[in-house]
Amino acid sequence: MSLDPSLLQPIEKPDGRRVAIEVYDRLRNLILSGKLRPGTILSQVEVARMMRVSRTPVREALRMLQEGGLVSAEPNFRCRVLGFDPADVEALYIKRILLEALGVAITASRITETDLDNLLSVVEALEGEESHSSFNAWASLHRNFHRLLVVGAGASFAADLETLELRSERYQSAYKGEHMPGWWMRGELEHRELYEAFANGDASRASELAARHLARTALELLAALAPEHDTSALRMSLQFAIDAASQFGASTKGERRKRPALAR
Repeated sequence: MSLDPSLLQPIEKPDGRRVAIEVYDRLRNLILSGKLRPGTILSQVEVARMMRVSRTPVREALRMLQEGGLVSAEPNFRCRVLGFDPADVEALYIKRILLEALGVAITASRITETDLDNLLSVVEALEGEESHSSFNAWASLHRNFHRLLVVGAGASFAADLETLELRSERYQSAYKGEHMPGWWMRGELEHRELYEAFANGDASRASELAARHLARTALELLAALAPEHDTSALRMSLQFAIDAASQFGASTKGERRKRPALAR
């Protein structure tokens, strides 16, 4: 499948290293939104010509996209946008369930009042009119929500999880997106429950809720896009995370603090 030239606009005032980042951001957003469909060929020469930049930043941008699992390398300095792979979805969410459950447990046990206020603001924004009318707005806030859940585990830990979030987001876009009315509904109660666990200082419950939240999303995706796929490994990772959360709770019993619950 060839690249639609109307999708890529020239970059104005290209500036050194920043050009590669801008090329990467534009291509990544097009892939995640589904505008660059699986199988589309991305030629270094064509992309550079359409965006009016040299091939060097395009090559760097395509390398980053390949590392992110969004494109595969092809001969003759070109890449291909990857299609749906149920094994990739499962692997992504297994990693996210285990890592995020740990990050949430760490964060919930040491979260600051400022971070808790920020989390509340994002939860309320996810329930707002803009999030209910724009999948892109919802996705951006949802990304920030998950970042705040693990902020206490450190910047490097959070950055690794954000990379996994971005990779899995393309599958959410394919399954949900603005073509699926009410894409926000299933997660809103789970977001509130997570906030309340954080507000109560209940790291064990927050960790379990985060793992269940991610597993539910993954199982819905796989049921819709690859119903024949065996999800036993995914379910095993969820049980592992739940057991770990329970052990963490037992080791920190009596250390909770209280905060008013989110108004309904």
